[in-house]
Amino acid sequence: MKQLQKVLPNTYQRAMSFLTPDELANLEELRLRLGRQPTMVLNGEEQAFPLGQAVSKEDVEHILQLATDYSLYQAATLKDGFLTLPGGHRIGICGTAVLKDGSVTALKHFSSLNLRVARERVGIALPILEKLGRLSSSIFIVGPPGAGKTTLLRDLILQTSNRQKQRISVVDERGELAASVNGIMQFDLGMYTDILTGSPKSIGIAMVLRTMNPQWIAIDEITTPNDIQAILQASYCGVHFLATAHAFNLEDLKSRPLYRALLAAGIFQTILVLDGTKHYTIERMEPFD
Repeated sequence: MKQLQKVLPNTYQRAMSFLTPDELANLEELRLRLGRQPTMVLNGEEQAFPLGQAVSKEDVEHILQLATDYSLYQAATLKDGFLTLPGGHRIGICGTAVLKDGSVTALKHFSSLNLRVARERVGIALPILEKLGRLSSSIFIVGPPGAGKTTLLRDLILQTSNRQKQRISVVDERGELAASVNGIMQFDLGMYTDILTGSPKSIGIAMVLRTMNPQWIAIDEITTPNDIQAILQASYCGVHFLATAHAFNLEDLKSRPLYRALLAAGIFQTILVLDGTKHYTIERMEPFD
């Protein structure tokens, strides 16, 4: 939390001191909307943040200045709309999109920030590994936003690396899994784990496959057809995957065209379904037409 608090204005830092230890432990997001009172998300529910003033343009710019080492230009040119802080925390940014040839190339007139808290919960994957034994097939973690997919994936990487001594390459596109700073990971992902930060998943998967000889490749949030194609190609080389995706349940996952090719090919035969309350079920998936 200290790394997140460093980018906050002093008034916000003082307001956080009014949160109870339990609230701090369960804080998931701090949301700032220009001209409105800031809010926070605790255990999936959004509520008022204990600061009796509206979010100002200066508040938003203060946070972005510190998050970008005083380069608002860096924030403005983030076409994907987010920044990753040391510690793996992520700042989502909304404003006015600047378009070129039909694509977003920049943002201006920043209007909303979403500061998402990254957490390390060592050991939460152990009950899963006790049920599954030594991992030998790819695992797909699915659930709604905020269900804890990234946190579970992080510990699953750590435990698989350290306890099962399997070689894992992490393609950490947004820098959230390892939160590497100058090549040093802030979150422990295990002794036998290698990290590639900042590369698009579709490119990074091919890179680590060629250079690191992984037994496993871990990626967070499969979102594009290029991701799917890269996974399919890598699977032909015998590598397994630990991955996440947004879906509310198994039927929702199967109904989404983007994921049907993966499921039909039998890439992921073990599905961990999170229900939004940090509980999970283990589903088995056989290849289908």
